[in-house]
Amino acid sequence: MSFTLFKADLKANRFIWLLITIIYSFYAIMIASMFDPENTEAMAEMMEMMPKEFLDAIGFKVGTTLLTHISGSLYSMLLYLFPLIITIIVNHRLLASHIDKGSMAYLLSTSNSRGKIAVTQAIFSLLSITLLFAVITGVQMSVASSMFPGELEVGKFMLLNVYALILYYAISGICFFASAISNETRFSFGLGAGLPIAFIMLDMLGNSAENMSWIGNLSLYALFNPDRLFAGDAFAYIAMVVLGVLASILYASAIILFKKRDLPL
Repeated sequence: MSFTLFKADLKANRFIWLLITIIYSFYAIMIASMFDPENTEAMAEMMEMMPKEFLDAIGFKVGTTLLTHISGSLYSMLLYLFPLIITIIVNHRLLASHIDKGSMAYLLSTSNSRGKIAVTQAIFSLLSITLLFAVITGVQMSVASSMFPGELEVGKFMLLNVYALILYYAISGICFFASAISNETRFSFGLGAGLPIAFIMLDMLGNSAENMSWIGNLSLYALFNPDRLFAGDAFAYIAMVVLGVLASILYASAIILFKKRDLPL
């Protein structure tokens, strides 16, 4: 691992990471603070006034406990948005951007081998998304303990965040793989952003109507189901294993291909 390159990655990505994390944390605080254990029925009635198809499409659900309240809102449409922005931008900058700009030639002219560069960037990719979820988890637990002491099922909540994090390891793996095999930024963005966004569209279409549920099963996001996790369903645990294996394959393949491919230096 190259610590010099790692520090350069921190400097290049700290602004966008901090910006998205602060915005995501703001939404996390707002959503958690909106929970009212005495008026969950009123909230459900209010949601019934909105189009059911729209709520189903974005995966929004009204929870009767603090845990289901958070999972039904923060871990629905917002989970598609803020972590994905960081994942796409950061991974794009790690390899493809250096190749496109020509700065990869400078990196390779140093004592850093291709393998060392690729491994360093993969570690940074994984740490950037891990730290995001660590911050969001800490923020929500702090709000819950101060505003609703004893209401949050901490064990299940922590498991929910591990589940979401493993999902994003797989999504991040797609973006990192795209960055590793691309010579131009447009191809890195096209594949690294296009495929996860396509998964979101498929998931939303699958949730919008029962006769289209099969479309949602084509999405990687179909493997993320908090309700089945809370119910103790084996599906959620199998999904975590599948996502973890997929992430490992994508990152390992990206490093191997980057080491062997011809680069336009």
